[in-house]
Amino acid sequence: MTTFITVFIAVFVAIMARELKISEFRQAWINSLRDEISEFTSKAHEWMQLYLDFNSADQDAKEETYPKLNTLKYDSYRLLRKIQMRFHPDDIAGNKLLASLEDLLDPAKPAADPINLKGDNRYSAWRTLADQAIVEARQLLKEEWETTKNPWRRIWRKLVSMRRQR
Repeated sequence: MTTFITVFIAVFVAIMARELKISEFRQAWINSLRDEISEFTSKAHEWMQLYLDFNSADQDAKEETYPKLNTLKYDSYRLLRKIQMRFHPDDIAGNKLLASLEDLLDPAKPAADPINLKGDNRYSAWRTLADQAIVEARQLLKEEWETTKNPWRRIWRKLVSMRRQR
């Protein structure tokens, strides 16, 4: 009986140590993802502002602005790809967030009729998209944080998702 109790306690301690380590890694993942999303949205914001200015500028200003516009867009896409690499392809909430973030780099997304939507209104429509993406990110990060605080929640979520797949 004593041996059984000792083995049980040893297995329990090993499982808890593993869960603690996973929680540490999850917290680092959450912090890095938060930083990357913040950096991405800042770059996308800068790109959209420059894009709107570019489209209302004269030809000389466009020639001067074009390289910076492209650099900002490619830097933004590099950050977006980095964020995408953090998510499992089947993660529904993650994929929804990624689509919202990618929409921030699509000038056609802020409005149903972007050509007829002028300056400030296009910027306002873009800000609405950005705010929506940030809300989605906050919800996802909060859910991940709650899972990190309570390791049993992760096990429960895994069981529920396995049950749904049947």
